[in-house]
Amino acid sequence: MISGLLVLGPDLHPVDEEERDAFLCAAGSLPRETCPAGFRGHSAVWARDNDLLVGQAALVVLTDESLRARLVPRALQGVAVGAIDALAVRAEYRETGLEERMVRRLIRDFARGDEALVFVGAAHAPVLASTLETLDAVDGVLG
Repeated sequence: MISGLLVLGPDLHPVDEEERDAFLCAAGSLPRETCPAGFRGHSAVWARDNDLLVGQAALVVLTDESLRARLVPRALQGVAVGAIDALAVRAEYRETGLEERMVRRLIRDFARGDEALVFVGAAHAPVLASTLETLDAVDGVLG
């Protein structure tokens, strides 16, 4: 049951492997211990509803510069590049806008006011940080 006390933060991580595994199972995700090739971990955010872990998302950053030419348009070659990885939300929280809130927070914190290109979701859709800064949340409109 959604209580309305939903909070996000980097310090709300699972307390142990049992909680992590139970959450991933409830969210329909498989545990994964590695980053995509050419990326390394950067930051993560978790969401809790009271004591219940309900969401997680991680941002990984491009480290293999040989991939930059394949992933980034010429005009954006100097920007920071990342990807949202390990995005998972419990089924009953998927229509709350939680995924969008987590993604926006990770990208905003990663970009720190500068431009950044971040690949989001299973489709690896490219998103510019500046786009998120100029648009309100769209979950209520498209969701």
